[in-house]
Amino acid sequence: MKAPGSTSIQSGAYFVEFHGEPASPECDYEHEQFYQEVKAAGINMRTRNAFKRLFNGVAIDLPNTRNLEQLESMATVRRTWPMQVRTRSVAIPSANVSPNLMYAHQHTGVSKVHSELGLTGQGIKVGVIDTGVDYMHPDLGACWKTPGCPFQYGYDFVGDGYDSGTMPHPVPDPDPRDTCDGHGTHVTGIIAAHGSRFSGVAPNVTLGIYRIFGCPGNGTGQSADDVILKAMEAAHADKMDVINMSFGGGSGWSEDPLSVAASRLVRDGIVMVASAGNDGANGLYTSGSPGLGVGVINVASFENWMITSLKIDIFGKNGNHSIVHSSPGNSKIRFVFDTPTQVVAPIDSSGSINGCAPYTDRYDHQILLVKRGNCTFVDKAAHAQDAGAVGIVVYNNEPDLMSPTSVSPNVTIPLVVIKSDDGQSILSELNFGPVTLTATNGTVSTSNPAGGQISKFSSWGPDPELHQSPAVGAPGGHIFSTFPLDLGGYTSLSGTSMASPYVAGMAALILQARSKNASVDEVRRLLLESAHPKPNANSTIPMSPLRQGSGLADIWDSVSLMATIDPPQLSLNYTEDRESFGNPADSGLDGTKQSLQRGTASDEAIRRLTLFNHSPSSFMTCTMTNLAASSVSSFMTNGSFAATPRTWPEAGSAVAIAADTQPRAFIESPVLPIRVAPGASQVVEVRIKAPSGLSAKDRWLFGGYLRFNLLWDDQSGTAQTLHVPYTGFVGDYTKLDVLSVPEEGLPFVGLKGSPDALEDNVHVAIDSEHKLAVHYRLEHPTRVVKLRLVDDANATVGYLPYGYIEYLGRNYQSERGRFSNSTINGTLYQDADLTRPFETQPGAYRVRIDALRPLRDPNDPEGYQIWHSPRFIIDSVSPPKASPSNVEEAESSDDVVRNGELM
Repeated sequence: MKAPGSTSIQSGAYFVEFHGEPASPECDYEHEQFYQEVKAAGINMRTRNAFKRLFNGVAIDLPNTRNLEQLESMATVRRTWPMQVRTRSVAIPSANVSPNLMYAHQHTGVSKVHSELGLTGQGIKVGVIDTGVDYMHPDLGACWKTPGCPFQYGYDFVGDGYDSGTMPHPVPDPDPRDTCDGHGTHVTGIIAAHGSRFSGVAPNVTLGIYRIFGCPGNGTGQSADDVILKAMEAAHADKMDVINMSFGGGSGWSEDPLSVAASRLVRDGIVMVASAGNDGANGLYTSGSPGLGVGVINVASFENWMITSLKIDIFGKNGNHSIVHSSPGNSKIRFVFDTPTQVVAPIDSSGSINGCAPYTDRYDHQILLVKRGNCTFVDKAAHAQDAGAVGIVVYNNEPDLMSPTSVSPNVTIPLVVIKSDDGQSILSELNFGPVTLTATNGTVSTSNPAGGQISKFSSWGPDPELHQSPAVGAPGGHIFSTFPLDLGGYTSLSGTSMASPYVAGMAALILQARSKNASVDEVRRLLLESAHPKPNANSTIPMSPLRQGSGLADIWDSVSLMATIDPPQLSLNYTEDRESFGNPADSGLDGTKQSLQRGTASDEAIRRLTLFNHSPSSFMTCTMTNLAASSVSSFMTNGSFAATPRTWPEAGSAVAIAADTQPRAFIESPVLPIRVAPGASQVVEVRIKAPSGLSAKDRWLFGGYLRFNLLWDDQSGTAQTLHVPYTGFVGDYTKLDVLSVPEEGLPFVGLKGSPDALEDNVHVAIDSEHKLAVHYRLEHPTRVVKLRLVDDANATVGYLPYGYIEYLGRNYQSERGRFSNSTINGTLYQDADLTRPFETQPGAYRVRIDALRPLRDPNDPEGYQIWHSPRFIIDSVSPPKASPSNVEEAESSDDVVRNGELM
């Protein structure tokens, strides 16, 4: 059974995948045969959804998970996957439209192609799989499926009340209008808004809206993957030209069912665009599914050059001034105070200004100022509300303005965040006397000092198999766009959710410019190769492609390109093993088999690229230079893991940069300069040398950009520059450890609820009140983890609950996802699918963890990193009377890294 450990799982729900290819004659036969086998076996099963277009199989509810092994043994079944759920982000409202998006258009070529080329996306169909849309918004047409209306396709697959955690059976209907969330309305506006004061990237596209999330407040706000897959199939059936998916996240895999379905959409000629994820603070390997599908354009976020924010007017003894604040933490509770309201900064019962403990005094009709940190925004708001406050202002513990994302139906007062300096200024003003504020939904636009830089939240690559991610970047930080009319009409949101539709709109413009005579691969090459790599902040050295992909997208350059290169990205894989470095079987992220040659030395490789001259009448001359980017590592010089990757060269460092600590690249053949005839192509071989001056023990990922300088012999002497990013690993990637080292405190076995590890030969009794917990941390994604009890001869006694997991993402360092666990509760399993339980007998045991190293064969015992716990003795066992799928066995899903948030 495939059991991803990097996401929450719908208990008792599974995908069952059949052997045949989707949309093939085998599908109907295999579906019919499967149901006959299920009926003959007497298995109690409910079909949630059946799939034949993009995925050949069914989604089912299986009340008795012991039947899972029977299903997997059936002739038609290829494998099963547990049902994942995707969690929506909280929508953040604001007020009053602003030309904020126009500043982004000026830096990405959008304004220029609108005004000079007249490109608007006319005739291109774009699908948006999201929370629905408020199609009655005047800037989105205020219409639904009427002649001339942009909205001609769509469906609501869930209904307002749907939530996969509390209401597993959706109530679909044909109307995907969203009046309660806003995420999809915001995304749609970035693509297609056509108001009087600002325009989306492709304002005249035809839209298909596919709603997969219900309203916030109906439980956990999740959607199951079978619902999402139904929406993807509907968009495919409606023949969308481009599909945007602003959801994903976590440490994902290209083998995930949604990634596979997205890959098949690409194969069928649909440009697929997805958000890379908002987990940048957690470091490398945080790009998520479905953006890791083969050929999917997953998008990083750059900061907008202008911030449009809501305004607070502050009144104090020393004068009045205005500050900016974030959007509220609850989309339905807006921060509006028409008359001056007193601001106080009280100390909570713990003696702190953080507001993480209840208050002993009352603050009726006042607004509390508290400092960010030490607890959730919900906790702070709840304590303020209990003390009678009518609002809460949290000042950041960092210089930037950020948006709160916590919400609770029990909190009914508004919460906003302000900058740290503004919070300190209010505290200083309170020393001189009373302070009041008003907030009337006015907005103010200010220059963003970080404009054009990568957003801090934007997720890092690579994927677990070293394919590059993200693919390209676009504006996603502080984007003003449309919002449901009931929630204010407009708002500013930040996320790769905002960057993804920006690129989807660009893809529509390319298709219009080429009269739809452009393949998916060509659209992808045009977007990626025309992008501009950006340097690290306070540096002239380009950021790693694992942070920004090919760089910041520029649609003017995309539609103007007279040449392209295939492939548009190079993933070099590991560099120590000559037999593996440059393996001809490696596939590029674009899905094509790369034509490779093995490097002639252990630290280099040769890659073949094809240059296409699209000019029908002019010769093209080509030269190439190498732009070495920063190398990155998740490990410090002492070997400890760090969430924020360290980089080399370090920004602002006075240390001289030795040439051998940078990657090098040069054209191997043919002889320079290269001339390509009109309409012809030329294969070139590029030799890429890994840094030899970086220590392999530090586990560096290096990279750079091949800059192709192109010149045509036409009358105007047209010159263009294309970039092809490359990445590789210093050392042997297949030898990487996956588990954290015990010196960091994990793995360990201890009494459940205790942070202390057991010492050797400790005696324990297992019953309903006393259990053991196994805690481990993955510092690298892994395809397989096995957790077993073994005896003194190291022979397997049985698998632990949640003891065989495939396709796991790495753990983050945040409190919620810092480790994974399993419980020794008296029940073991004979099989890896955890369907044949038996009772643990008293005796001496160790816990053995096997974690598969990167790119290794799961059937090769030598491919695993192995850890043994200290020996312990179980004196007696009284296991709980519960089903094999009880909550306790699945509890590790609460502690692994989250996945699936709207981005």
